Amino acid sequence: MQGFRPVPLLGRRTWMRRRRGGRRGGGARTSVAPHHDPRAKHHLPRRTNAVSEGTPTPESDPVAIVFPGQGSQQPGMGRLVYEHSEAARLVYEEASDLAGMDVARISMEEDAEALSETTLTQPAVLTTSVAFLSAMHEKLTEVGRSIRPRLFGGHSLGLFSAAVAAEALTFRDSMLVVLERSRLMSRFNEGRPVGMASIIGLNGELVQQICEDATLSSESRVDIANLNLDTQTVISGDVSALERAMDRARDLQGRVIRLKVKVSSHTPLHHDQAEEFAQLIREIPMADPVRPIVSNRNSKLLHTADDLREEFSEQLRAPVLWSDNVREMTGQGVRTFIEAGPGHVLARLVRRTDRSVTAVSLNDAEVEPIPISVLPPESTQAAPS
Repeated sequence: MQGFRPVPLLGRRTWMRRRRGGRRGGGARTSVAPHHDPRAKHHLPRRTNAVSEGTPTPESDPVAIVFPGQGSQQPGMGRLVYEHSEAARLVYEEASDLAGMDVARISMEEDAEALSETTLTQPAVLTTSVAFLSAMHEKLTEVGRSIRPRLFGGHSLGLFSAAVAAEALTFRDSMLVVLERSRLMSRFNEGRPVGMASIIGLNGELVQQICEDATLSSESRVDIANLNLDTQTVISGDVSALERAMDRARDLQGRVIRLKVKVSSHTPLHHDQAEEFAQLIREIPMADPVRPIVSNRNSKLLHTADDLREEFSEQLRAPVLWSDNVREMTGQGVRTFIEAGPGHVLARLVRRTDRSVTAVSLNDAEVEPIPISVLPPESTQAAPS
């Protein structure tokens, strides 16, 4: 296989034609997602320990490209890549046409409050991530280098960027899906005050107990949404329960940070939205990824279009086990992690999970506009002539 190619930006069919049943790859549709009762008892998300069966993909470099999700947004997050890459500007142009709004302007917005709106944040983060990816390949091509990543990963929303990078979704379809995803989540939040918070310094079992104690009813519930590190957990749910859990975590000497998002991602609260989203996902054309993508839910390697459909269908109500994702990737031989998107959160989490690996962010302006020079030699190779 040749080096990984810059992502395609234009779909070949219209949205409505695809909704009528056109699909690429993957064969049969997935079954309807299983029922989850929002009132169900809390359970600590099951951790994974073993590396997935199978051997690493041949003819690949020991590299994973990973993409951040909602919460990584920051004022001016798109300015750097927009100003220094023609490929990135084309991504923003395509995104604006698809979304019917100026995604480039939103991504350069200096008002943090404006960036907290889910219907703006999600398409902007997706676009900025794909823009950084395209800029990286543009810069590598200029110096005659290429990357053959072994795996792709993404944190929540970042899995859609990963699917674009792995050529399982066109950028067009990923944008249309993310727009609908953001609308579904916002519609739920309009009638229900919800939020998310990060708890640092307490282990997952203790945070799970805190969530159980803070949950008083199905109308005042909080759950674990992300396990980012063994002692860094994100909780999500109704504001009333969330604030009780935050207070209790502080009492136990945990550091608590309220996240600048207005969603309750990855919890049973989103049961109905997950069911509706699953119906949409079944109609979206997908191809088998050119390289495996790591599941947020169980860290298994997703090899087929149907694997991805199942993952996306469950995503809104299933927690993200990011620390396990990192361990899976290192277990598959990954030694270099490249974060493509706004911020540096994933690169920092990777380094804290395994200090023996290299993790770099393409958003590291202190190095250079698109810092391909910091990539270890073993992560790239001469581009095929």
